[in-house]
Amino acid sequence: MTERPLFLAVLFAACMTLATPAQARVPQASEVQDDVSQVPESNLVKRRIPLTELGFERGIEMEGLSGFRELFFPVPRADSVQGLRLILPYRSDAAFESRRSIQVEVDGSPVLTTALPNSTHAGTIDIPIDASSIREDYLRIGLRYSGAITEDRCVDERVSGAYLSFEPEGALVASIERDSLDSVGDVAAIMPKTMDIVLPENISEAHAAAALTLAAGYDLARITAGQPEAYEDEWTRSRMLIAGTDASALAVDKESEQPEIRIGGDDPAAAARLLRSQWNLLASKGTVRSAKAEKSRRERLTFADLGGDTSVQRISNRGSWTVPLPLTALEPGETPSGLAVDVAVADDGSVTSPVVSVLMNGVLLGSAKAVRGERTRVSVDLPEGLIAASNSIEVAVTRQVRAGDCAYAPQAYEAQLLPSSHVKLGAAGRPVDFSDLAPAFADGVTVVMPGPDALGGVRRLVSTLVDGQTPIRVSYGDIPEDGPYVLVSDSPPPGTDPSVRIEGETVPFIGIDGRNLIDSEAMSIFTIAQLVSDGGRTALWIRPGVDFASGVSAGKPVSLGRGDVAFIDGNGIELAFSTERDRLVDISYPDETSFLELLKRYWLWLVVIGWLLASAGFVYLLRSVYKSRKPGG
Repeated sequence: MTERPLFLAVLFAACMTLATPAQARVPQASEVQDDVSQVPESNLVKRRIPLTELGFERGIEMEGLSGFRELFFPVPRADSVQGLRLILPYRSDAAFESRRSIQVEVDGSPVLTTALPNSTHAGTIDIPIDASSIREDYLRIGLRYSGAITEDRCVDERVSGAYLSFEPEGALVASIERDSLDSVGDVAAIMPKTMDIVLPENISEAHAAAALTLAAGYDLARITAGQPEAYEDEWTRSRMLIAGTDASALAVDKESEQPEIRIGGDDPAAAARLLRSQWNLLASKGTVRSAKAEKSRRERLTFADLGGDTSVQRISNRGSWTVPLPLTALEPGETPSGLAVDVAVADDGSVTSPVVSVLMNGVLLGSAKAVRGERTRVSVDLPEGLIAASNSIEVAVTRQVRAGDCAYAPQAYEAQLLPSSHVKLGAAGRPVDFSDLAPAFADGVTVVMPGPDALGGVRRLVSTLVDGQTPIRVSYGDIPEDGPYVLVSDSPPPGTDPSVRIEGETVPFIGIDGRNLIDSEAMSIFTIAQLVSDGGRTALWIRPGVDFASGVSAGKPVSLGRGDVAFIDGNGIELAFSTERDRLVDISYPDETSFLELLKRYWLWLVVIGWLLASAGFVYLLRSVYKSRKPGG
């Protein structure tokens, strides 16, 4: 008789277990240990690869109840990787009761599924990953977000107000054997993009050119002199040491706490360009010689060449791709003239076709209905004045959810931005905006500055106009005889006529409302950048202000884009305008106050006065005619 109650109790417990819905829990770092016991901790380098290095500066956002994103983390030398850990902090919320989940895939296979609560929730995905999943020096991670608000198919998922957001500090942490990072190529392939560039005590022109080459295009690069900051536990910042001529052109410093690269030789700028090039893996395997072949002007630049995201996405409502377009990717004489976007969209059987939209820098350029069963091309021209030094192209696909007749549950279908999409290139004229300097500098530019103290300010203004392959030369005071150049000086280049002259007098900058925008006191505070023409040569004149440079320093780069005159302070661009297009600013000099200048300045008042005089004359004429017709004269 005692066996019957025991049997019933076991049966009841089993039924309760089956009736309770299972919810996967995210394993924490303390519960799962990496398999790194075969290598001592002191011989491991922990490289953190954040989402920001993959181009997700603001993290990853998924709205509604569905979304998918693939991440490709660069992890070379898989045989030297002793452990991998994926750490992704996230936030989620939903306005109504719903069932939502997040699934993590590694190389296409699911490794984790966890439910998301309906209330505001913050958590962290923290899981170890097998190093055997690395394929061709990359680890492919898939983030699949899905959910349902109700079993009723008539409900539009947008009403849920749900979202899932991954923070930009999320990262993949790779534990790599330190002994395997013994060559410049191995270190360059895995080193962080955020870096410290350490200069020697006596900074020569060649040292300054190498520092500008290494920092080109990197927002988080810091140029320092003297003793650098101490290392952190994880390898989050790379360090470049610029040494003297007696040092090797490129070498790995094996005595430091973290892997460092030392640059030296007679031409450290050339070594820096080699390090920044796509051939950096060959840097330690012999001498690399390159010859510049004669090339005809290109007619297109594909999105694949730009390294844009062209992956397949599953879209139920709206999906988008973002492709960067820095003008440093152009050759001399080239300028963007239009976009040709190719998109393939799966047929969902709906009567309403999906819509493909193309935007650039937040401006809608065009849209078209997607063609069923074949490629859809959207071709648009770029309007004047839209191009900046760094541009962002967005391609969006919007579907009408096929659920309005209650016959179909909301379902996602594939869509892809095809790599054949490209930027149309035209012939460039003379530079009229700061952004035109990037292709003009592509074959080389000389930076003329008074001394190494101006290096921090130059890097801040020039970094977005050059890249790691631009031949940069530095001269302490001497303007070159040919080629484009950047001059840092209180005086303009000899023989040039800049739009803004700084000669001590009060130069009024009058806005469209008649107010004086900048007075004489502010003129001495701002750093002023101007495009000037030196006998047909392209030149950028920088008049330093009080915040331009205080020794070799760091600072976020200033993106010089539209306009040919810019006023800059410590926070960035305060005022930028074009003197060739329709002006919002009127510049007047005391020695140029002629009749034409007065006519130009007061033309509106002259028109009003002329109209009043003409009206008064017309009234007087009518009065005279009326009097002459009255009886008696």
